Order: sequence, then structure tokens, then C-alpha cells
Amino acid sequence: MKTTIAALAAAVALAACAVQPAQHSALPDTVASTAPTAWDVRVDTSPLAADAWWQQFGDPTLHALVSAVLAQNLDVQAAVERVKQAQQVTIEKRAALLPQLDLNAIAAEQRQITPPPLGYVREAGIGVTAAWQPDVFGGQRLALLAARAQVEHSQDAVDALKLALAANTASAYIDLRWAQSEQAILQNNIEIRTRALKLTQERRAYGLSNNLDVARAQNQLSDLQARLPRVASTIQHQLSLIAVYSGRTPESVDTLLLANAAAIPVPAGDAPALLPSEALLRRPDVRVAYDTVEQRAAEVGVSRARRYPQFNLQLTDGLLAASWVGLPTVTDNLFGAALSATSPIFHAGEIQAGIESSESKMRESELNLHQTMLDALKEVEDTRSDLVSTGDEVTQLGTSLAASDQALKLSNELYRGGAANFLDVLDAQEAYLRDQDALNQARREHALAAVALYRSLGGGWSRDGRIDVAHVEQAPQTPQVAQASQRNTTPAQD
Repeated sequence: MKTTIAALAAAVALAACAVQPAQHSALPDTVASTAPTAWDVRVDTSPLAADAWWQQFGDPTLHALVSAVLAQNLDVQAAVERVKQAQQVTIEKRAALLPQLDLNAIAAEQRQITPPPLGYVREAGIGVTAAWQPDVFGGQRLALLAARAQVEHSQDAVDALKLALAANTASAYIDLRWAQSEQAILQNNIEIRTRALKLTQERRAYGLSNNLDVARAQNQLSDLQARLPRVASTIQHQLSLIAVYSGRTPESVDTLLLANAAAIPVPAGDAPALLPSEALLRRPDVRVAYDTVEQRAAEVGVSRARRYPQFNLQLTDGLLAASWVGLPTVTDNLFGAALSATSPIFHAGEIQAGIESSESKMRESELNLHQTMLDALKEVEDTRSDLVSTGDEVTQLGTSLAASDQALKLSNELYRGGAANFLDVLDAQEAYLRDQDALNQARREHALAAVALYRSLGGGWSRDGRIDVAHVEQAPQTPQVAQASQRNTTPAQD
């Protein structure tokens, strides 16, 4: 017993020599050494909250849609289950550090032939066994550290999935509204060209026009009508995509109130005031990459700990009663203690190969982290540039559309009065439709650029402050959205 206690004391003393995880820089230090002090692309900034960023569009339907998707998406639910699995692995690794206690019981009857006395032997006993593997050199603690890093990895992966899902849902919603606006534009221009065809036919009846003008008017009208089925198909595709995002079947998408046409949501013109280092720390993909570094660093320590001895302590105690036929029952109190140690001597380079492999994986993870940060900085710069350029494009195309609208009105008036030919009317119609299409596309790209910017900035998720979309207030519709809706649905006068 004294020998066992002395061995345990020696094991505790050796714990000071436990193997440590591989050295690596903390995430804030890594970010500080990589991120620039300011962005290259200048954008107007304001203290906009990047949490629940879809509220910045001022579209209650979009807000409700994204919130529903994040709550009901099946991929998110599966990712949450992966987090639970990683947490259970951590519990298993933690249990390996603690002693295990088992209850043992036996009841047996057997015939004994030699030595005398002959006859049947009956025995019964009960006892407990305590087993413990002292983690003297830290291998098990490092395995627990790696499991905890895997939990963080799984949690940050859920945040990355939610960020991508929210951005994809918003993009699908914008594409839906773009297609619905495109459908309204086509229907508006079909009405314009239908009236032009009727006017040309009336002028031909009075000898003021010819069959060529009527054929041209009919051709222009038929071309527009041929575009409607494709746009309708695009609308249906986006509705089905949104339904799948929200964990529903495509035929149930009408419950989301998306079938009613509405304008493309107008994003805020400013960008959140975030420094490059702050943006990197907010991004889930950067944190996922850093979690991998932490896991690999712990695994390097696990591989190194295999070079040192492993100990196993076992204690047993209990009662055993045995009797032979014709003899009184004998009862004995059983106690045992054993301490064993196993140390590697020759493994043909297996342990060293495992260490070098773990170190290589860690270096790879550090390189992946650095590349992820570089890609993230590029993504933010690109989206900031896109937000500025598309905003300017929307402004310029709005002016161009106003001019083409005025030109269409004047050409129709001159044609009625006989001061212009029908080619002038056709040119004006083409210019008006072209400018409407271009402005609608520019609004779509501007909204998508805003979505991409918020996604590149991390979207409001981080390990230290995850948002609960179920408690985010719905944003009211802004005057900009109402004005944009009126511009998209008001037909030009001829």
C-alpha cells in the first residue's frame, strides 16, 4: 500500500512535466498582423447595426422571410445536431480524466474433482472496482482541449451557415422582386405598344399610314409578349427556391405572401462603420479557420504525449463467500491494488511520424487561416466598391429613364399630328423599354451588392454575440421603398 501511495505521489510530481499544445498566436494578434488600418474604397459610413442587417432594407416581408428561414431551415437544424454531437464527444473526453467505479457480483456453482474434498463448490460475492489512468503527461487533457475546439468549430460553422443562408434568402427575394418588376415593365410596355398598334391601324384606315408601319408595330408587340413566359418561369423558380430555404414544399410558398408583386427593396446608402480588423473578427469563416488551428495545436500535443509512459491504477474490494459440500461456509474480505505503467520503446518510427503529421496539419491550418483573412478583406473591398458603383448607376439611369419617357410622349404626339413617322415612335419605345430594363437591373444589382457587403462584414454573428432573430423587431416600410414601388408600377403615358 505504501508503495502504491509513493507511486501516486511520484505521478503527481511528474504532472508538472505535462506536454503543452503547440504554440500559435491568438486570433486578435493574427488579425492585427494581417488587417490594414483602413479600407481602400471610400464609402459613406454610419453607425448602422450589422445585426439583423436585412432590416436596413426597410422591407417587412424580407425581414419576416429571413427570420422564418433561419428558424425552419433543415440544414441549420442538422448543423445544430452536429454541435450536440461535438459536445457529447467533449463529455466523453472529460470522463476519461476521472476515475471509473464499477460494481461486480458473482454467483457460481461448480464441481471440483481435485484436490479433495470432492463435491460441488458454491460461491457468491460482491465488490467494487475503481480504475484510473492518471494523465501524468497531459495527453488526455490535450485530447479534451481538441474536442472543445471542435465544439467551437461546430458552433461557428452554424453561424457561417446562418450567414450564408440569410444572404442567399435575401438574394433570392431580391431576384424575385426583380422578376416581378420586370413582368410589370413588360406588361406596361405591352399596353403602350398595343395602343401604338391600334393607332397605326386607324391611321392606315384613313390612308395616313401603310402596311409596313402596321407590321412593325405588330412585330414590336409580339416580341414583348414572347418575353412574358420566361419571366413568369423565373418568378416561379425563385418562389420555389425560397420555399426550400424555409423548409417547405414549393406549393406552400403562397403562405409567405410572396406571390403579390412588390418593388425591389432599397438598401441603406451607407455602410456600417467597421474597421478591417473588426470585420475579420466578426466573420464566422475566420473563426472557423481559427478553431481548426486550435484543434490542430492540441492534436500536436496529443501526438507528442505518446512518447511518454502511460499509467493505470486499479483498486478492488469486496466480500466472497464459498462453501463445499459437507464443510462450513468460508467468507473472505478481498482487497487488491495494482499500478501499471507502459512506455514505448520501439515503434518503428510510428510515433514520430504521427508527430510530424500533426505539426504539418497545424501549419496547413495556419496557412488556411491567413488565406481566409485575405479572401475576406478582398471580399469586403469588392462589395464596398460594388455598393458605390451600383448606387451611382441607379441615379444616372433614373435620369436617363425620365428623358426617354419624355421622348416617348413627344414622339407619340408628333406621330398623331403627322409631324413624325412611325420609326421615330418605334425608336422611342425601344429606348424607353431599354432604360426601364436597365434601371430595374441596376436596382437589383445595388440591392445584391448591399447583401454581399453585409455578408462580407460577418452579418452580425460572432462567438461572443450571436443574435436571436426571433426577437428582432420588424422594420416598417420606408418612404424610399414606397417611392420605388410607385416608380416601378406607374406606366408611361402616351
